[in-house]
Amino acid sequence: MNEFIKALNELIERSKDGAIILVEGRKDVKALRELGVEGKIIPISNIPKANLIEKIDGDVIILTDWDRKGEILKRDLFSKLLSNGIVADTEIRKRIFSSVDVNEVEDLTKALFRLQTRQHFL
Repeated sequence: MNEFIKALNELIERSKDGAIILVEGRKDVKALRELGVEGKIIPISNIPKANLIEKIDGDVIILTDWDRKGEILKRDLFSKLLSNGIVADTEIRKRIFSSVDVNEVEDLTKALFRLQTRQHFL
């Protein structure tokens, strides 16, 4: 099974179990919903980081884009959460983006479609 599918299934399951997923914007939320993620997804683009960090505890997954801005945002969020005693998961982000040819969360639906189409024709 493709690493992307495995990581996506893990993301869906952890979300069902209460993990909070932090993404950059509303389009990312929409894409994850289309992929079957049902739990709490927070778009962080318009929320002051201090307010965001105060409201988060437990299982947290950082799923920012796989670009320079997303990497900087991931490091910043990880550091701020860690200073509040929360170790956020960034491994799923790495597993997802290192196994597909897109760099943005909002394009993950396209990546899944391409993968499913390719498998259908094999």
